Amino acid sequence: MAAKAKRQWPFWEFTLIVAILGAGAWSSTLSPYYLSVDQLFGSTRAFIIPGLLALGLAVVVSLGEIDISLASIIAVGTVTLSKFSAAGVPLGVSAPIVVAIGALCGAFNGLLVAKWRLPSLAVTLGTMGAYRGLAFIIGSEVGYTDFDDSYLWLGSEYIFHGIVPVSLIVFALMAILVWFLMHRTVYGRRCFSIGLNTDASWFAGVDVTETKIRAYALAGALAGLAAIVWIGQYGSARGDNADGSILFVVTAVVLGGIDINGGRGTISGVVLALFLLGTIRNGMGLANIGGPTQTVVLGSLLVAGVLRPAAAAALARLSNPARLKAAGPQGVESSGQE
Repeated sequence: MAAKAKRQWPFWEFTLIVAILGAGAWSSTLSPYYLSVDQLFGSTRAFIIPGLLALGLAVVVSLGEIDISLASIIAVGTVTLSKFSAAGVPLGVSAPIVVAIGALCGAFNGLLVAKWRLPSLAVTLGTMGAYRGLAFIIGSEVGYTDFDDSYLWLGSEYIFHGIVPVSLIVFALMAILVWFLMHRTVYGRRCFSIGLNTDASWFAGVDVTETKIRAYALAGALAGLAAIVWIGQYGSARGDNADGSILFVVTAVVLGGIDINGGRGTISGVVLALFLLGTIRNGMGLANIGGPTQTVVLGSLLVAGVLRPAAAAALARLSNPARLKAAGPQGVESSGQE
C-alpha cells in the first residue's frame, strides 16, 4: 500500500500573515489612531474593489491566462448604473443587469481567447481600450453624481454599530464562494489542470473552451459587482473610473501565490495578499508617502511575486543534496536518456 501523502504546510500563506502583522506594527508607529477598531475596518474599503477584481483574475490566471480589461469593465458598469439611476430604475433591477453586462464583457474576452485561441494578453489589452472607450461613449468625462440613495448603500453603509462596512461582508462572501469553487469543486480542479497542461486536460475529456469562457465570465461578473461598490464609495460615474487599478489587482494575485503560468495557487493566499497590500498602502498613506513611490513599491512586490516560484524551486534544489548530485553540469537534472 502506498504511503499516505503528507499534507504540506501552507508556508506562503503563513509568510503573508507574518508580513501583514509586520506591516501593521510599522503602520501603528505612524499614527496613534491606527489600531482603533473603526480605522482598521474602515481601511479595508480601500481594497474591496480591487479585491473583487483579484478574485476573478485569480480564476483566469489559474488557467494560465490573463485579463487586464477588468478595470475598464468597472467603468462600463458605473456609467451604466448612472443611466439607470437617472431614469429612476430601482437598484434591485439595475444591479443584476450591470453584473450580467460585466459577465458578457468577460465572456466575450473568453470567447476570443478560448474559441479562437488568441493570446489573452493581446485580446484583453484590446478590449481594455474598447471597453474604456465604450464607457466614455455611454457616460462622460464630467461624471454623474446625482445617484439615488439606494445606489450608494452597498459601498457606503456600515453595520454592527457603524463599524463593519457592508462592502467588506460582500467581499468576504465572494471570497468564500470563489475559494469553494476553486478548491472544492470539479470546475476548480479543471481550471488548475488546464493551467498545468492544456493538452493533457483536453485528452482527459475536459472542455477547455467552455471552462475558460466561464472563468472570464465570472471575472467580468465580479467586475460588475465591483462597479456597484464603486458607486457607493465614490458616488461618481465617469469613463475613467478605476483607471490604473490593474497593477494593484495583478500584484495581489501573483503575490498571493497564484502561479502566473497557471496550475498552482490558492484563493486564501490572494485574500491574504490583499490584506497585506492594503495594510502597506494604509501605512504609506499615514507616512505621507507619495503616489509615485507607492507605485514603485507595488511594482517591486509584483516582481517579487513573479520570482517567488523560481526562488522556491532553487531553495528546494539546494536543500536536496541528492537532487543536486543527479544534476548535470548546467545544474539541470539528468533525464536518464541519451
